[in-house]
Amino acid sequence: MAKANKKAAAPEVVDAPVTAATEAQTTTSVEPVQLTIADLQLLARVVDLASRRGAFQAGELSQVGDAYNKLSGFLAYVESTQAKEATAEAPATAEAPAA
Repeated sequence: MAKANKKAAAPEVVDAPVTAATEAQTTTSVEPVQLTIADLQLLARVVDLASRRGAFQAGELSQVGDAYNKLSGFLAYVESTQAKEATAEAPATAEAPAA
């Protein structure tokens, strides 16, 4: 029995003309993601809830706990900084009423 020698035809490569739309796609810049304090607070609550529900294995708990402690410490720092700024601005904006 003779086997037929079949070769798969290579797909043709066609050079597509470069259009303005193609150039615009390559030259656009990506805007940075905005991450707010509220987002970080939500993340801390998610980690807390997931740990209470047993979503992490025992070997992962120390890493999750370390990350949670760092996040909580950062949020406490931001909160205290904002509280200090608010109290520092309050006397400056409060003026005596004009007589």
